[in-house]
Amino acid sequence: MPFECRFSLICAATVRRAGMSGALAIMTCAVSLARADILITFAENPVSVIRGASLYRAGAGVKLRDGDIVKTDTGQAAQIEDGTGTLIALGPQTQLLLTSRSMQQHAPAGLTRISMLSGWLKTSCMVSIARQQPVSIELPGLNIRPTRDGAWTLVAMATAQRIALFAEIGDDAIERTVRGSQFMQTLGAGQYVERDADTSLRTQARPSAEFVGALPPPFRDALVGLSDHITSRQDLAAPVRPVDYDDVSDWLASDVSERKTFVTRFASRLKSASFRAQIDAHLNTLPEWRPILHPPPQAPATRHKAHAQTLPASRKESDTALRHDDDPATEDIHGQ
Repeated sequence: MPFECRFSLICAATVRRAGMSGALAIMTCAVSLARADILITFAENPVSVIRGASLYRAGAGVKLRDGDIVKTDTGQAAQIEDGTGTLIALGPQTQLLLTSRSMQQHAPAGLTRISMLSGWLKTSCMVSIARQQPVSIELPGLNIRPTRDGAWTLVAMATAQRIALFAEIGDDAIERTVRGSQFMQTLGAGQYVERDADTSLRTQARPSAEFVGALPPPFRDALVGLSDHITSRQDLAAPVRPVDYDDVSDWLASDVSERKTFVTRFASRLKSASFRAQIDAHLNTLPEWRPILHPPPQAPATRHKAHAQTLPASRKESDTALRHDDDPATEDIHGQ
C-alpha cells in the first residue's frame, strides 16, 4: 500500500479510537510528560539515523537524541515528535539534523532547531510558544521561526537548485544572510516564498502550481500526533556500520550551523583510508579539514633554544679576539 494511503488510514483510525475529545487532544498536540521523548512515531520502512560517526536503521518507537541525522529513502516518509508537542513529517529522500535542548530530569525532551539539507518537511505545533522555546527551521541560507503565539504549521522543500516555504498556519520570521549582512522578513499565514539558486526571495500570496503539484499527499492534511499510541519505546539498536564519505558528504559541505562540529564528530573516520582519501580530495570545499590532514610544519623548539644560548657566547668570543688583537703584549709574544 502506498505511503500516503497507509499514513492517512493510521491517522484516521487513531482519531476514531480516541473519540471527539481524544481527537481534539491529539490535534492540539497534548503530550503526556511521562512519555515525552523525541520519537520516530511513523515509518513505513526503517529510516537511516546517523548518531556520532555510526549509521543505524530505525523504525517507529525509536528514541532520538540531540545531533541525530535522519534520512528517509526514496518513496518513503516518516514522522517525528518531541515531548513539547512538535510534529515533524518527512517526505521521501529528506535529510534532517535535529538539535534539542538539554534534557533535564522530569522535563520533556524538546527540539530547538531542525536543519533540513534536502527533501520535504512539514512541521506543526499547537502549543503556545509562550510556554516553550519555539523550534526553528534551518534551510540552506535561511533560518525560520514563528513570530506569534498560537498554532504554527510550516511546509518547506529544498533541493540544490531551489528552496520553497509555505506558511500554512501562523506568521514566520525568515532570516537570511547575504554577503555577511543579515536581512529579516515576515512570511504571513497563507503566504508562500521561494528562491532559486543565487537569487533573492520571491514572496507570493499563495503557493505556486509547481509546489502544490509536487507536495507529498500526506502533507495536504493536518498532522496528527501519534506518540501517545506508541506502546514500545527503545533506543537505537546496534549500528549497521561506521559512516562512509557518501553518507555525510552533503552535510560536510553544507552551510548548516552545526558544520563547525563535524571535524570533531567525524575525525575518527580518518582511520579509514577511503574516507581520508575522499576528504583529502575535497579540501577546496572542506578547508576546515586541512589542518587535520596536512598540519603546517613547525620549527623544532630545540633549534630556537640552541640559537638563543649560543648567541651570547659568540659575541663574547668576538670581543676577546678583538682585545687580543689590540693588546701590545700580545704582539711582543708573537714577535718572539
